[in-house]
Amino acid sequence: MRLTRKVSVWPVGLVGGRRYERPLVEQGRVVGWYTGWRPDRPFAIDMAGFAVNLKVILSHPKAVFKRSGSQPGMQESDFLKQITTVQELEPKAANCTKVLVWHTRTEKANLVFEPKHNQDVIHIEV
Repeated sequence: MRLTRKVSVWPVGLVGGRRYERPLVEQGRVVGWYTGWRPDRPFAIDMAGFAVNLKVILSHPKAVFKRSGSQPGMQESDFLKQITTVQELEPKAANCTKVLVWHTRTEKANLVFEPKHNQDVIHIEV
């Protein structure tokens, strides 16, 4: 996160009914999303899966993260569309192959894990 120039992204574990969700990266660029919910979102990413450099926030004073007024699950996309594009995202965590952030809850997770390609196999750092 410390090296984020604009907006950086990484995988998040235990989210969306899956063991993890992550940006799909090819040649250092985000090209899609491995997600359990609405992969058609412009930024199909969880709040815990990105960081924004403060200079970007200050250079977009009208950009807001809406607590209400967005469709459910679209808050991240609605916010990120105001400040960046998918092409500008900076993949972190070894090109989004390592889970370094997890959701935690006191309730039991209902996990689904069915990797379909080698790119869906991820190394989990403990």
